[in-house]
Amino acid sequence: MAIDGSTPLLENSQAKTKTPLPKIQLGLTLFVLFSEPMSSQYIFPFINQLIRELGVTGGGDRKIGYYAGVIESLFFVVQALTALCWSRLSDSVGRKPVLLVGLAGLSVSNLCFGLSKEFWALVASRCIAGAFNGDVSEMKSIIGDIADTTNMARAFALIPIVFSIGTSIAYVNGFVWLSWAKNQNFFKTIIALLLKELGQRFTSC
Repeated sequence: MAIDGSTPLLENSQAKTKTPLPKIQLGLTLFVLFSEPMSSQYIFPFINQLIRELGVTGGGDRKIGYYAGVIESLFFVVQALTALCWSRLSDSVGRKPVLLVGLAGLSVSNLCFGLSKEFWALVASRCIAGAFNGDVSEMKSIIGDIADTTNMARAFALIPIVFSIGTSIAYVNGFVWLSWAKNQNFFKTIIALLLKELGQRFTSC
């Protein structure tokens, strides 16, 4: 048989049919994966304002960037240090327990961050959030478990999309809370009017 530059070196005698992606399992995994960009990015719109209002810098605005950078970077540092630990733990005890523990820890740490009024509390809560968010590597392992060689490329191609959408939502979320803090009376009035309107519609039914 004559061989030229266009002839494949390995003949594929039996073409593999692509397995459909498990939509429910993959959808739930990607939905949980939203927690990573959401938890890591939502503080960016208001962290400088938060540092200023807590008086961490003692009135020196030049130091705001330094303290904000410490809080922002510690999350990713701790996440990088714990990612492999979560992956190994999920291999031994299972994916679901590790995933549930990570989500619970993220919820508690983000709540603590919102209630913190001291710099050390902000640092501690972000470190805890980064530690529990290290299980993002385990979510990628789950995607590898539910996919096979015929559809794995398509499954992993969805991860950057989830991160991009989650990051965008996180910025909007942070901006909304910043706007709420600056215009509490305005938002309270809007909410009161909406509740009043809903109450009137409910009673008229």
